[in-house]
Amino acid sequence: MESSLTESVQQLVRPGKCVDLYYPDPETSQKACFRTTTNTKYVSAFTNLSAGTNVFTIPPNNGIGDVIVCLTLPAITSNYASLGLPAGWGYSLIKQISWRYGGSPQYFLTGQQVLQAVLSQASDGASRDALLSLGGVALSGTNSSSGNDFASLNYAYLWMPLPHCIPSVEGKPPPFPSDLLTQQIQVTVELNPLSSAFSVATGGSVAGIPTALSQAEFQVQQIMLQNQGDALARRVDMTSHSLTYPVRFIQQENPIQFSVGGTVGPTVSYNQVLSGFRAGEVRELHAWLQAGSDILTGGTVGHTVNPFKWYQLENVVVQYAGDQYQRSDFGSNQLWSLVNGRIPPQVNSTILADSGSTTITTTTTFAPAWTVLPFGQSYSGPTAHSTYMGGLPITNGIVNLQFTIPAGAPVSTTYTLHVSYVYNSVIALSQGTCDYVF
Repeated sequence: MESSLTESVQQLVRPGKCVDLYYPDPETSQKACFRTTTNTKYVSAFTNLSAGTNVFTIPPNNGIGDVIVCLTLPAITSNYASLGLPAGWGYSLIKQISWRYGGSPQYFLTGQQVLQAVLSQASDGASRDALLSLGGVALSGTNSSSGNDFASLNYAYLWMPLPHCIPSVEGKPPPFPSDLLTQQIQVTVELNPLSSAFSVATGGSVAGIPTALSQAEFQVQQIMLQNQGDALARRVDMTSHSLTYPVRFIQQENPIQFSVGGTVGPTVSYNQVLSGFRAGEVRELHAWLQAGSDILTGGTVGHTVNPFKWYQLENVVVQYAGDQYQRSDFGSNQLWSLVNGRIPPQVNSTILADSGSTTITTTTTFAPAWTVLPFGQSYSGPTAHSTYMGGLPITNGIVNLQFTIPAGAPVSTTYTLHVSYVYNSVIALSQGTCDYVF
């Protein structure tokens, strides 16, 4: 009775477990059970430096963390004045990526999805901008402040958005336990031709565009157990047991191209049918628009390439099975995307512009944006990767998406709607192999 009198009313009525936040306590402190070391010594060079598929195989050896790709653009010292490359040019060279864990199925993402998946998982605005900048800064052959940007080697560092990793220590999942596999992990990157990423000014020449990268490589971060006796397969019979590893699974998109009339803005609405959903729980949809004039078809005189000049959707309505799940009038979907996430769904960038003569400029600022349309409850925490929050089961169904194009977007003859379907999933590992459970 006496002890209860010393407690405040709030201590008595608030839900929650009493923990010691004054002294170190097992309830508020954690320690790793197994000692590990981290290394990034495993590197593999690309076999195709111009265009085509490059394969990276990672042997089953303890924990697998992040995988990155490093690209080196050769110096261009002649016929460079009219050339330009967009911000994130390294990502623009990716046609698609794929991955396979041991004996699991192989899954793919398009180049557009790769960068959007990278940016959408950044921990804060500064990290998001840095991820794009590290993917290759915008380059111009005649830069008013630095002269020829192509005079020396230029580098692009790309993070691969595999299901098991996050580009930040915040919410970082444990390493993928490849020691439970008997087959290697395989990651592939298919490159576009280098010429497709280059913008060439109206009065310029394509002669300076290189035909191949000077160097490219994969690199993986591995987390190694100091005592191999700590490995799960040494302690548990994995022929009769399984380990489930939560992942964020993104389904390969089918871009939707549609025609646009003589005007854009809130008075012209478009309706698209989203199909091809696999059986499982959809946590959210990520959608963005791309004008036909910005599609990656570079390497021709007078064509400016801005493959990541993304426009948000406005006046969005999402319906499934006759029920309305999302509605955001005007541009309010950007606010909903922010309050259901951590940071605004956009990135600070620049776009390329043709001077009309022989110069590509890189100084025009632009903020590529996308729209997040959740089906499941939002939650973020230190162990969010392992916290299950339900999604919407969409089985043999279609989702109707209604939207308008922002008023400031160009009146292009065509637009492309990109939509990524994000699922709840786990990877079940047993008997030396693994598979996804949706």
